[in-house]
Amino acid sequence: MPSEVDPRNIQGSIWPRLPRYYEAFLFFKVKDLEDDESYTTFKDHLRKLVTDHEDPTKPGKIATGAQCKAHFEKHGGLDEAHDRVDTLPEERHTFNAINVAFSGKGTTKLVGPYDELKLRDLLHERGMYQDMVFEGPDETESLADEYKPPKNWPANNDNWRCDGLFIVAAQREDELEATIKDLKSNFGITGDPQVDKDQASAEITLVKKGHVRNADGKAQRKGQENLRGKEHFGFEDQISQPAIQGLDPPPKEGEPPATAPGVIFLNRTGDNTKSPEWATDGSYLAFREIEENVHEFNQYGLLWSPYESLRLMRSYRFVKDESKKLDSFNDGTGEKLAAYMIGRWKNGSPIALDSEDSVAQHPFANNFEYKYHYNTPKELKCPIAAHIRKMRPRADLFISKDGNINVSAEDNYWNNTNVILRRSVTFGPEIEEGEEKKPREERPKRGIYFLCYQGDFRNGFNFLTSRWASNEVFAGKEGLDTRPGQDPIVSQRNRPDHPEPKFGVFDGGKPKQLDLGYLPWIDQRGGEYFFTPSIKALQSVFVDPVE
Repeated sequence: MPSEVDPRNIQGSIWPRLPRYYEAFLFFKVKDLEDDESYTTFKDHLRKLVTDHEDPTKPGKIATGAQCKAHFEKHGGLDEAHDRVDTLPEERHTFNAINVAFSGKGTTKLVGPYDELKLRDLLHERGMYQDMVFEGPDETESLADEYKPPKNWPANNDNWRCDGLFIVAAQREDELEATIKDLKSNFGITGDPQVDKDQASAEITLVKKGHVRNADGKAQRKGQENLRGKEHFGFEDQISQPAIQGLDPPPKEGEPPATAPGVIFLNRTGDNTKSPEWATDGSYLAFREIEENVHEFNQYGLLWSPYESLRLMRSYRFVKDESKKLDSFNDGTGEKLAAYMIGRWKNGSPIALDSEDSVAQHPFANNFEYKYHYNTPKELKCPIAAHIRKMRPRADLFISKDGNINVSAEDNYWNNTNVILRRSVTFGPEIEEGEEKKPREERPKRGIYFLCYQGDFRNGFNFLTSRWASNEVFAGKEGLDTRPGQDPIVSQRNRPDHPEPKFGVFDGGKPKQLDLGYLPWIDQRGGEYFFTPSIKALQSVFVDPVE
């Protein structure tokens, strides 16, 4: 099927993804050097970045989907789930990439007032802070300073927010730094405050850097485990990405049906937002910083202030301690219970296919569906509240064509629009021996910079995190005597007035509900919402004078 979406017109971070071992995120504010709100200098600098001087129709220094795909096809890696070869830095094929996205603040500055833009996504206009604090589960005190208003900031004033985000990617760390330097130079940024005051058209307000695990090649030289593709808890990540109709190969037998392009890209089949023509092939980006407390997840049982009560401290020992109480999960390590909480074993094999085999036989498998109608726990297999089942319910959501409960869910899928493309990257160092004995505040921070693309924040990131992950009754099934519970990984209970999270699981044939407490292994630090324009939009409405 020919693609509605031209890969030459989309930024590569959306699809197929940026080829990278190292990645940096530069948050910036557009400077009004002209003091007339025209932002002419910034637009001139942006035009130079997004346009090839010899051929104005080409994308300049912005990495497109077509360029990223060509690199993967030539050097391997297009199949993200399977092509996870750990290559030494000197053996990698150079690919330096820049992408750019704009917050609601930045879009308004460059394109015009939001009520005239007609992007029709209020969450993009308001930003993640207002969405997740005032309407979602975030609490201001739990957020990092860089993602919330400064202390004593005036109410109803969000000028503290950034205007945009540069995404920079490379195969080697020195190439990443060189590309960042080149990018800054493009906008007149020298690092000298006196010089930048008069010539820099953008101010870099925050820099975050991530990398795939063991990106420096030291582990491979020592013959250690290949950790590329794993997050810090040790699980294979980003295995089950939705296939986009016309862009990706058709799904194999048993895999979820392809997703309409409009679920990710604006103004394409499946998109009902009625966005302006200039927004075509753009996509909304959610950036969120998530700290992973690996020692707490692995149950070293350390006390973390300020949660010093015994009742809350118990959740630090959750995985190992709770597994000892459950005959079906008492493996001495807690790894089976952890796998059931995630929905996959650490090697990527789904519980739906390998429910009992700790030596899982289906790594990276995606050709499965969740049992919608079941009479026994053995038929259920993967817990309904498991992380990957909450985030992508598959056959949990389908409409029977004739009311027959015995038909295959594969033939009766509800083509839901609550789908995202994940583009996350890990950050932080590997664990060092003896680190678990240190107080939590003295340990290095590590986790995930979670990025996802969607055609609508309300149907995508917001829906998945606020309405599915933290919903203890989704999705109810016949045969389960207790509520399924909440996502044990990303559901949030940052405030005492939130319902206590529980996790439903069968111990043999007996339904159990495990009290998760305060979920200390994940800290949601905040982030921002952005719009990632097409190449055509970057070369026109984002650099032209506002009419």
